[in-house]
Amino acid sequence: MLFRKTAPAVLITLLAAAMTAVSCVDNDRTMGEGLIPGTATITVGTRTFDLPVTNRTIDSVQSSNSTNMLIGTLTDDTFGTMMAHSASYILPYSDSTDFGDTRELIGAYLSLSIDSTYYLDPNQEGIHQRIRIYKLTVPMDSTLQFCNAIAPDCYDPVPVTVSDPVIYGKGTIKVDLTESFASELLALEKEDFEDINLFIDKIKGLYVMTEDPVGSASGGRLNYLNLGYSTINLNYRTDVTRNDGSVERVDTTESFVFGYTTALNKFSTSSAHLENDTPGDALYLEGLTGVKPHISAKALKEMIDAWIAEEGLEDDIMVLSRAELRFPYEKPDDYDRFDKEHPARIYAFTSTPWATDTLRFLTPLDDVYRSNATIGDIDRANMVYSLDITAYMQELLMTPSEEIDGSMDLWIAPLLEVTNSYGEYFYDLDNGNYNKIILNGPSAERHPTLTLTYGKTPLHE
Repeated sequence: MLFRKTAPAVLITLLAAAMTAVSCVDNDRTMGEGLIPGTATITVGTRTFDLPVTNRTIDSVQSSNSTNMLIGTLTDDTFGTMMAHSASYILPYSDSTDFGDTRELIGAYLSLSIDSTYYLDPNQEGIHQRIRIYKLTVPMDSTLQFCNAIAPDCYDPVPVTVSDPVIYGKGTIKVDLTESFASELLALEKEDFEDINLFIDKIKGLYVMTEDPVGSASGGRLNYLNLGYSTINLNYRTDVTRNDGSVERVDTTESFVFGYTTALNKFSTSSAHLENDTPGDALYLEGLTGVKPHISAKALKEMIDAWIAEEGLEDDIMVLSRAELRFPYEKPDDYDRFDKEHPARIYAFTSTPWATDTLRFLTPLDDVYRSNATIGDIDRANMVYSLDITAYMQELLMTPSEEIDGSMDLWIAPLLEVTNSYGEYFYDLDNGNYNKIILNGPSAERHPTLTLTYGKTPLHE
């Protein structure tokens, strides 16, 4: 909670209590003096800094999603083209299926359910998009949980569909599956249905790819497939023994769910041309792997250290009551379009390496769970996003400059609240939706800022 590590513990506790009592008052220089012993006097105040922010893209982010599969393409004149493909499990509806010894294949088809779509121009709502569906050849384990992890060697190059399906937006389409893939389903044994691990060892899932867009004109559509609503129907005939002992050959159907529990959304963006170490009036924010506001922890530390030196505060104990980032934006020309494309909430993330430097998680700051914290909800009245990063700033200011590295840098990205089946919630990068917005840059009149509300008192040795 404080800037200096050398303050006595008792004084720290009392000073923190004093700040709790007065943190809602900005500039009363005498408040809190009766709450600490002796002659110590707490001084409170605020300081607003111009934010040292840049625009950068990130190599990769986590893609595992428990809500929806995302497929499609979208092209924007400013941000460029984004593409989304997706993979997910095939699982049986029943754990007691037994095809028997006399099974004979009739055929199989996939009912692909598109629950909602995202497009910016009304004339793109019903455009045709060709997709290809492939069989995964590797398990959907942790090595595939990044947006660039599914490579050509992860799936069979021969599609499992009889032809290349075309989708036109919301609704369900019937996709005939090849005899080869249907035969693999029919070859499953009773024990494969009883043990889910045996099942997914044989049937690893499907990967849905979208055809590349033709040309570079703006437009396109993204399609959202909610998990649990698409099915594979396997039609076969087998011998059935009746109660009287007679044997009858019957046609029957076994169903499987496609898209269950987890989707691995493989997506790519092309907004790297918007990267800028000295952005002007505009600051670009694109979801997924797109360009984002980036704040160097080293630059932030140097800015605050320079202020402390300038004010002669090196020998003071300092406690933060609040640290707030503000990202303004200008009134949109088209509110309907703005409502579709802007993120409802953005927040500050750190980038954590996983396995290699090019595979990274974006993790929201712990401040997101602080009570009464502002966590980046859009403020339409004031046209600004406000982010509370108090604990992060306290840690940054307590960390020696030589120990600060890129792992403490901040990335500003869309935030999603996730609720699990137990009713518990947590926050994560929104990697299942696509959003973008142009924020005000550092040279704009209403520009990004960091405001510190703090208390200080002289350190008496």
